[in-house]
Amino acid sequence: MTRFQALMLPALIALLSACATPTEPTEAHPERSSAPQPTPRTEGGHLPKVDWNTERARIARALSGASDLSVITRNDGNLQVLIPGAEAFARDGVEPRASLRATLDRVAAVLAEKPETEILVLGHTDGVGSELHNMQLSIRRAEAVVEYLRTHGIALTRLQADGRGETEPFADNGTEAGRAKNRRVEIIVRPFAR
Repeated sequence: MTRFQALMLPALIALLSACATPTEPTEAHPERSSAPQPTPRTEGGHLPKVDWNTERARIARALSGASDLSVITRNDGNLQVLIPGAEAFARDGVEPRASLRATLDRVAAVLAEKPETEILVLGHTDGVGSELHNMQLSIRRAEAVVEYLRTHGIALTRLQADGRGETEPFADNGTEAGRAKNRRVEIIVRPFAR
């Protein structure tokens, strides 16, 4: 072992142990919660069966009627929660703003009730800027939303993040109104694959 490796090993061990240590709520960071519990499994290690029709209806009912999101049942039977993102993040920013945090608080509370579903967070951008930049930005925003949900009681084993950049526009990127509609976050909720 070289001298450099000998010096770096304790730092690496400390870094890894800090990453594995669950965070507790503090006065400075009340949004932090204990590490979420893993998704419960049956004795054979399988995920419990969920009545997806009932669960989908429960989630849709609990989240419907809000002006800051819409809930759609997709053709594949999965649930899509669409959150407009025009004001959700600062320009080129990845930290959720207060309005998005309030929406995510409600979503997290509803999704935390039943752990038998998986959650895919998709970030989208408008067409301003390079395609590569927008793809990276959409991924980072989706990851920020996943982290927010994780710190609000959703087990990391249920969460996935991905970005679509500017590749799936809802509206015309040639107008400001269209670009605003294209900046969004989608949350796909579905039962775990068996």
